[in-house]
Amino acid sequence: MSSRKPDYGRYQHLESFIHLSKDAIWCYEFDIPMPISLSEEEQMEYIWNHSIIRECNLAMAQFYGYLSVHEIIGKYLKDLVTLKSVFLLRKFIQSTYQLENYEYIVDLSDGNQRVFLMNSHGQVEDGFLVRIWGQQIEISSIRESEVKLSGLLRFSQIVTEVSKTFVHTKAELVSDAIQFALEELGKYSRADRVFAAEISSDKQFLSVTHEWVLDGIPSLFEVGTKLPIAKMNPERLGILASDGVIHIADTSQMLDEPWHLDLFKRAEVRSILVVGLRDEGSVIGILGITTFKRIGNWSEETKRLLGLVAGFISQGLVRAKNEIKLMKKEKVLQRFYSDVKEDLALAKLTQEAWVAKDFGEIPNVKIQSRFLPYDEIGGDLILYEKPTNDCIDIFFGDISGHGISSALVSGIAAVSFKKHSKIESTPADILAAMHLELKTIIFKHHISACVFRLFPKERRVEFSFAGHPPVVFWKESERVMKLVKDEMYPILLLDSWQGKTISKTFEPGDRLLLYSDGIYELEEEGGGYIGLDIFLQELSEMISVSENTETLIQKIIANCLIDKDRIIHDDIAVLFLEF
Repeated sequence: MSSRKPDYGRYQHLESFIHLSKDAIWCYEFDIPMPISLSEEEQMEYIWNHSIIRECNLAMAQFYGYLSVHEIIGKYLKDLVTLKSVFLLRKFIQSTYQLENYEYIVDLSDGNQRVFLMNSHGQVEDGFLVRIWGQQIEISSIRESEVKLSGLLRFSQIVTEVSKTFVHTKAELVSDAIQFALEELGKYSRADRVFAAEISSDKQFLSVTHEWVLDGIPSLFEVGTKLPIAKMNPERLGILASDGVIHIADTSQMLDEPWHLDLFKRAEVRSILVVGLRDEGSVIGILGITTFKRIGNWSEETKRLLGLVAGFISQGLVRAKNEIKLMKKEKVLQRFYSDVKEDLALAKLTQEAWVAKDFGEIPNVKIQSRFLPYDEIGGDLILYEKPTNDCIDIFFGDISGHGISSALVSGIAAVSFKKHSKIESTPADILAAMHLELKTIIFKHHISACVFRLFPKERRVEFSFAGHPPVVFWKESERVMKLVKDEMYPILLLDSWQGKTISKTFEPGDRLLLYSDGIYELEEEGGGYIGLDIFLQELSEMISVSENTETLIQKIIANCLIDKDRIIHDDIAVLFLEF
């Protein structure tokens, strides 16, 4: 960018971008340029003392508690923060006055955190640092979503591994399976101790039989042997018998229950969460997690996991003692698979929401979409955004893989597209910006896509491809199929991505078709897949004999699902444009 005013170094046409952005953007300029020969500590103090805000947007002003840009322009950095709190300065200086997607965390006074990506660049002229441009992007919601997804995946993984262990373990080795379950539960819940205790056959005593503890934490075996059932609180025993959960956040407050208070003091248990081990409605023991000194505030997911693991351990104990059949305990497994199925169904609904079906009234153009979901969760996306009144951006993409993680990546990609559609000047720039933004948070997926910008009044379309199948178009009067394509690879597949924009103007009556790869990755009943070339041949025939768009849509769907013995393995999405 070229400078409009040499004294301030403001870039041409930058004001509109700065002030429309929801991300904090700023420019600090030195009242006296800083010699870069100063030591690191001297540079930190110099930048803090001599940096003046010359340009910023409202997001930047609000970040520091100001209501308008005018209130913060002209202030020094030292007016806003203390030198000790400017922890990014040292990293900025060490990185030769440049930070790219540097992630940092701000701790709030209420105990919460905000997560940002920092991009900053210092301008050096003749050995002096004269100004610093920067942008900080808040990614707190993305990180929070990642944490929730990670927790859900870890939850499902633990339940799956524990259930498999008990299903495949012989009765004589059930004790090892229980120990494995306790360890996994302890790591997930971040407890100091996890224990299983069994009730004696005469129903008189409770004794700890299995335990997992962190290093340095005292064991419960010594004080947890032959505890008399008669001295225990009958109301809590009733809760365990009814498949309930007992949570005592602070055992030191149990002054009205002296026996329990003494027991927990001797056991050095500050907080405890307990469920019952049950066999056909009868309590046969307990499963608990405890803390040594801190208060235990466990999540609902931990309580759910505790209940599921209790079911598996109960099954294992009964098998070990009575050699009963596993079929009597299918209820526990069914509950788990039902929970997982609900989670997958929710993720599928979320993913389907990212396929646009109503594009509103658009002059000179009629747009239709169809979506045929596969049984598993896919990652097809059809999104649109209006960056200006004269054009519409449409994102037609496919997230690699299936499952909950693909659904989450779909949501993140949708947010990124809508953001950069309003900022970037071409479809290729949108994809490149999405690649730079998402590669720092998405590591196991890539995105194949076609982003195109539609100018309805001109009937002009600018395309950019990232590993997406060719766009098909034809004249209604001729019905001869032609292609718009580019062999560029998907975004997030490699470290860098740089595509190109293809512009084409259409005439009244022209038709365009976009489709996901699921439409030609169909398995023939006799083996093998039809592939893109065969699909395009079949599509050309269907276009030549179809009376209108609706007829063509019906033929395409029938070609996939009805007319021929073919098996789909992925979601199928199509998008039609009629000029």
